[in-house]
Amino acid sequence: MDGYYIALLIVLSCTGLIWTAKGISKKLRLMVFFGVILMLAPILIIMGWMAWLPLISSVALVVSWCVRRDVKRQHE
Repeated sequence: MDGYYIALLIVLSCTGLIWTAKGISKKLRLMVFFGVILMLAPILIIMGWMAWLPLISSVALVVSWCVRRDVKRQHE
């Protein structure tokens, strides 16, 4: 892989980490969903685990569901 390609993937992964943290703090499920996808996809691409890429959306959905579940508990 080219150095610029790896740098771009690292920037995308850091952006995903920021979006995930911000989404969890503000209880925004959609931001957490896309943040987890942006965080995990570049990591798997760099590691060469392309076969696991379809599972990222499932992981992101579970994480965003956990954030939503926490919001419901606070309102009760």
